[in-house]
Amino acid sequence: MFKNLLNFFYLVLIGFFGLFFVVIFIFYFYGKDLPSFDKLSYYQPRLVSKIFTSNGNFLEDYSTENRVFSSYEEIPRELINCFLVSEDINFFNHIGIDYKGIARAFYKNVLKTFSNKRLEGASTITQQVAKNFLLSNEISYTRKIKEIIIALRMEKVLEKEQIMELYLNEIYLGNGSYGIASASLNYFNKSLSNLDLHEMAMLAALPKAPSTYNPYRNPVKAMKRRNWVLKRLFDEKFIDLDTYTSVLNEKLVLTKSKK
Repeated sequence: MFKNLLNFFYLVLIGFFGLFFVVIFIFYFYGKDLPSFDKLSYYQPRLVSKIFTSNGNFLEDYSTENRVFSSYEEIPRELINCFLVSEDINFFNHIGIDYKGIARAFYKNVLKTFSNKRLEGASTITQQVAKNFLLSNEISYTRKIKEIIIALRMEKVLEKEQIMELYLNEIYLGNGSYGIASASLNYFNKSLSNLDLHEMAMLAALPKAPSTYNPYRNPVKAMKRRNWVLKRLFDEKFIDLDTYTSVLNEKLVLTKSKK
């Protein structure tokens, strides 16, 4: 009996060290050509270049992406909470990756192997920022491994507030909008500080599928997704019951510009 237990212990120990060295090899193999810590430290999102005439009058924007940068201090806390509940509720606690989320997504993807359903990514906010360093948006385990490595490196050199700032200025929110400030202007013609809570929830509803939840093209789906974000705010105790019930039936008033 004792000998069998000892053999089992040895097998577990060998398996543990074997898995450990496999993980080390994978991180070395896929991480050697990825951005260094220095490059991550100085990373900035692509911004709109504004062209002015010689006398100082505005002429035009020059950029492939419509983006207006907002510092972390300029972003309302309520808006940050909306993105936390919709994208990554454990953002301020994890190390860049969500182990439970990865395991859950892996299990669901195995079940979807023989179906045409879209695979789940289980990406944290840090991973979504990290994805911008990669050349492709392909859904593959190789890209996911690289994304995880960059996310772990990013968490070592950047504060959580810096990562959130990059994310909210990088994220594509449909309607030609890159970043929350641009989206706020395009959808509601408002600055971030003037947004109502239900409008913030609408913006946070968009990253999952900007086209599907575009309030111009799919108002019913957009409202359902927005209300889901509001429910998540209530569930996570960011808002009380009175606030939740009062904003749930608020109608979206969009600007007339539509892209």
